[in-house]
Amino acid sequence: MKLKLPRLGVRKTSKGESGARDAADSLVDVEPVKPLVSPERLRLSIIRGDSRLLESYALYEPWAYAYIAEDLKTGTISYIVYEVGLTPQEESVYKSIVDYIMWELEPPKVPVEDVREYIARFAKRAIRLFQLKLGRTPGLSWSKIGYYIERDVVGYGPIDPLMRDPNVEDISCNGPGVPVYVWHRRYEYVPTSVVFRTPQELDEFVVKLAHLAGKHISVAYPVLDAILPGGHRVAATFQTEVSTRGSTFTIRKFREDPITIVDLINYGTISSEIAAYFWLAMDYKMTTLVLGVTGSGKTSTLNALANLLRPTYKIVTIEDTPELRLPQENWVQLTGRPSYLVSGVSEIKLYDLVKVSLRYRPDVIIVGEVRGEEAYVLFQAIATGHSGITTLHAEDIDAAVKRLTSPPMNIPESYIPLVNMALVIKRVTRLDEFGRPRPARRITTVWEIEDHGKYREVASWDPLRDRFGVDLRKSLIVERIAKMKGVSVSELVDDIVKRKAVLEYLAATGRRSYREIASYVYNYYYRPGEVLKEIGFEER
Repeated sequence: MKLKLPRLGVRKTSKGESGARDAADSLVDVEPVKPLVSPERLRLSIIRGDSRLLESYALYEPWAYAYIAEDLKTGTISYIVYEVGLTPQEESVYKSIVDYIMWELEPPKVPVEDVREYIARFAKRAIRLFQLKLGRTPGLSWSKIGYYIERDVVGYGPIDPLMRDPNVEDISCNGPGVPVYVWHRRYEYVPTSVVFRTPQELDEFVVKLAHLAGKHISVAYPVLDAILPGGHRVAATFQTEVSTRGSTFTIRKFREDPITIVDLINYGTISSEIAAYFWLAMDYKMTTLVLGVTGSGKTSTLNALANLLRPTYKIVTIEDTPELRLPQENWVQLTGRPSYLVSGVSEIKLYDLVKVSLRYRPDVIIVGEVRGEEAYVLFQAIATGHSGITTLHAEDIDAAVKRLTSPPMNIPESYIPLVNMALVIKRVTRLDEFGRPRPARRITTVWEIEDHGKYREVASWDPLRDRFGVDLRKSLIVERIAKMKGVSVSELVDDIVKRKAVLEYLAATGRRSYREIASYVYNYYYRPGEVLKEIGFEER
């Protein structure tokens, strides 16, 4: 198998991430910039038969690429970042421009919305100044120099290519001298070619991340939990105060374009029939519990379900970190605030926000995750007629109920039936086209809650055939909604069939963004006949 590099050319640099001046100061590393891994070395490994290239794609064309290769002897998959290196002449110019930016950049004289954008504009002016100063210089690629300036001054330095990869959900470093790991959508956790060689290099980078987030980390305060520009969440530790290997960090990337219900159908995570069932349940404000372990996809599923709510509903979301993306305009997004004082006086907990949310007269309260006393307030709100959707760390409905009824949540058993339905999403293993095990996510069970200890399973996933079994004619939710609407159960099942057809049409035609889906959801509520006519649905 021949490894072919994409053709290199000159491309105008795109807008980079932006940040504060001290963050820019700390992000720059003026050590010689070299390619992390030579593609020739990878090509040689493939020719020898030691490795197989699984896929490759551009991260920032034409300067940064990702190569994902499998070691045929061990089966280990590696994520290789290749950046076209600077020549000695380009490296000298790069260092001069960085020095100029560091010495000449002044704080903005008036407040600006995006300080990092302010720095990016100054960096571009600095590059143009050096272009005029040096004139026409053969062999000098200003586009390449611009890439590295953008990468190091307003980007994320050595991990900037990883931050650009839409397939990467999570980036973590477990200490100096070990590879940075990424969670890739198709390969789960894989090691990369990015390595922080020394403890000092990693310590400095963790401080840079803290500066980017506008926070502080040091020996006195060795733990960081903050939000980076762009909504990415970072957790980090400093030196060996709490992590024995040295500094560590994990960045959970935020998606501007979130995973939608159509994505879940295309991924095989949920069937179109189950998705239509939940669409009906969201329409009638059925209280829902999303269960799963860490990294199973609970928040993504929660966001996908919330996108099916009626556009006329008033929605309040409550989160530790703002991750949800909803198309509704009548939406209030509340986030908690940690305290950096010993007394904790300035802290705003989810418990406080759930109480405040009731003053907003919401139709639906969405809590990113319940884990403490806020659960009791949420159940009190549900008891007074509000709808609620939330996630909980649990592997099944029995474990979820035990958590809810135990400290610190302390939900009375009589309150459990206030939750109408629950689902569990799990990480499972499926075989790819080469017969290799690959990670996948599946909603494995859907329950309807009759009472404490009485749970009716209405849908389940068959791991042998990778199919979903659904029986909605015995559904309590469908029966309850039928009574509310004054129609028969069979009529309501027919409505679910129509909604299923709409979702399958969206999946087949590639209409997967949350705003595209919202437009069809809204039109179905107000003009169902027009939507069914557009998708070519014929009544049976």
